[in-house]
Amino acid sequence: MAVRNLTTGSSQPLSPPLLVVHRRRADPWSRGQLASHVVADIAEDANNGPATMGLRRMRGVKSATTGVDAGAAAPAPIPPGASQTYTIPAQGPSNRLSLISMLVQTNDGFTGLNSYRLRPGTRVLRKRAYDAGSEVNNQRRDSIPGPCCNNPNVRDPEGRAIGPHPGIRDGVGQLTRARFGWTGPVAEITVKQV
Repeated sequence: MAVRNLTTGSSQPLSPPLLVVHRRRADPWSRGQLASHVVADIAEDANNGPATMGLRRMRGVKSATTGVDAGAAAPAPIPPGASQTYTIPAQGPSNRLSLISMLVQTNDGFTGLNSYRLRPGTRVLRKRAYDAGSEVNNQRRDSIPGPCCNNPNVRDPEGRAIGPHPGIRDGVGQLTRARFGWTGPVAEITVKQV
């Protein structure tokens, strides 16, 4: 599979994605639901470690791993306009794929797949940005973990359900739409199963 960052023209990298192969009942996230600690860890701080361990213990999860680009030694962010390719174990006729990747210069923005049903063939999916609802979108440098601000593990709790991300808005905090914003889908995910 491949993940391409569609936020060209901005300074909005995607974090190394968490890739989860699971049965339908082990759904890691859904729009309209409260974000689990797994989703919040990634959406707020791009912290895949606890999420990976938590998901591996979940009933119905076949594998949970941080994507490592083919040929790379370690997981790396996906810069705007760039693409990375990953290989995942997806055997089984009823397996699903979920993917979670933070928009790194946000409070709790992420993108990904939600229980995508794996089947033979190649599918290209354009995915929007979601707001985990776990942290206020204050756009303040003192609570953004990305390279623009370097403030991981700072919280401004919110407690809303997962929904569409409003984007970076001018006049809110210190981040500007021109530098950190996006329009339309933020990721193109190509899933190829043979």
